Amino acid sequence: MASRPRIEVRETIHEIPQAIEQAAMLYSIDQAEAASEALEAVVRSADLGRYAARAWGMLFELYQMQSRRQDFEHLAADYAAKFESSPPTWMAGDEPVAAAPKAPANKTSVSLTGALNAKAQETLKQVFKIAEKNPVVRLEVGKVTEVDEQGCTLLNVVLKQLKQARKECVLGGADKLAALLAKAIVPGQREHEQTWLLLLELYQQLANQEAFDDAAVNYAVTFEVSPPSYEVPKLRPGQAGPKTEPEPEGEAEPEADAACALEGVISSANDNAFAIIRARAESVAEIIVDASRLRRMDFVAATNLMNLVSALAAAHKTVRLTKASHLLAALWEVIGLDRVARIETRKA
Repeated sequence: MASRPRIEVRETIHEIPQAIEQAAMLYSIDQAEAASEALEAVVRSADLGRYAARAWGMLFELYQMQSRRQDFEHLAADYAAKFESSPPTWMAGDEPVAAAPKAPANKTSVSLTGALNAKAQETLKQVFKIAEKNPVVRLEVGKVTEVDEQGCTLLNVVLKQLKQARKECVLGGADKLAALLAKAIVPGQREHEQTWLLLLELYQQLANQEAFDDAAVNYAVTFEVSPPSYEVPKLRPGQAGPKTEPEPEGEAEPEADAACALEGVISSANDNAFAIIRARAESVAEIIVDASRLRRMDFVAATNLMNLVSALAAAHKTVRLTKASHLLAALWEVIGLDRVARIETRKA
């Protein structure tokens, strides 16, 4: 995996009220109830200055995700009286902000563990079954501990057939499998070609062009054939499968097409969570990140995002985080991300 920029996040003095900072930190470790209590103690009485709207927005979101509709309605009445404007509305029948996914993970994902060999065929068959009803399938490969040529052949065939069917297969833990494959090949030794090809595919998914290019050159020299070409990762603005047309660039670009998306829960364990931002930064000066489906992010992941955005800023790139929840915006403000990125919260 390509080395990441290492930028120290220095502690700076900020004006964020303690209750907001405390609630943001509590929610980042999945303590929604404690976060609510921290805000309830101050939201109606304390002078929160310019952070008042942020605190109220956070509490609305917490009540929504905890299904506390009565508390939400009481808060809405107080909000209308205090701010003399319409409060957020309860999302009836909708998935609350920062709530768990509707479908269990095993409905759209398959996990490979142990050896990637001929016996993996039965597990890989499940990928096709899921792909029949879903445009995107997640295949967890981070717990594979050994590989052989036949197993790599099977996985290469699966990935190729899914691509031909215009289905997307996201490989979770691809960096760990890539490290395992890299140890199994030797430049100049004309063997394990399928292992080489799978390694190139993993580097492609990881958006690690530097590692891809190095491996491609070694592959070409070893087997005396042209290697696969590196493709800039396609964006996924929706769930309609891979795009086949190049993304338009320029100021007139629609935001829905221009944005790359962060989704779900991002923790420090998600080593490659921000690869899509790095990939997007290769082709545009302003990276628009759609955070509408991002439910939660822990502090370490937020710091990693801060480091990436700071590195992009040093390279004269700008990042705009759009449709974020108030809870996420508060966490990002706590670490100072708002000083190097533009943060826009979603409409009520």
